[in-house]
Amino acid sequence: MKPVRSVYALVAVAVALSLGGAPTPVADVPSMPAHRAGPPEGPSPEFRTLRERGIALHDAARGGDRSAAGRAVEQLERYLDRFENDGEARAWLGSAYAMMGRDAASIFNKMRYANRGLHHLDRALDAAPRSFTVRLIRARVHSSLPKTFGRADEALEDMLALDAIFREDPSPRMTRSMIGVYEALRDRAPAVGPWVERLERARGLYAKQRGR
Repeated sequence: MKPVRSVYALVAVAVALSLGGAPTPVADVPSMPAHRAGPPEGPSPEFRTLRERGIALHDAARGGDRSAAGRAVEQLERYLDRFENDGEARAWLGSAYAMMGRDAASIFNKMRYANRGLHHLDRALDAAPRSFTVRLIRARVHSSLPKTFGRADEALEDMLALDAIFREDPSPRMTRSMIGVYEALRDRAPAVGPWVERLERARGLYAKQRGR
């Protein structure tokens, strides 16, 4: 995490978080459905419910429910107290904290929650470096943050990792999300890869899947 030290930078971050609304997906990349990123083996129905509720509340917060992010954090933290190595659940938690920063009234709380979210997103990557879901959530959050946080390089790294995961195993559940990722890479890093070609391929795969 790269700290923000200047008072002027703090104010800039606060304004950006206040005006930015919900963290927007990378080029309208949708979040992965909860049932597609199942928990590790072992949780009882009680803990599975905590995880599922946390993810559902996270999605409600993304949809504009300003009370949902804090409740998502509560559910996911209770779950992670027991299953701390679930990197995907920790990524949802990091994103929920980022939205708490978005909705907080004070500059101090905006920074505190946003930094806490980034901490959990980094831990999520350590726990599940090859998870498509973790990378997708991180890319979305990193891309929505003000430049002051210095996370542009991480956003690009996440999107390149998503490309590598998808090309290695082009699962149908990834295809719709990759359309947005490739659109973002085409616009933000056109010289890094053949993004137009890969974008058209992803669109073709998605159209084929919908036609089934």
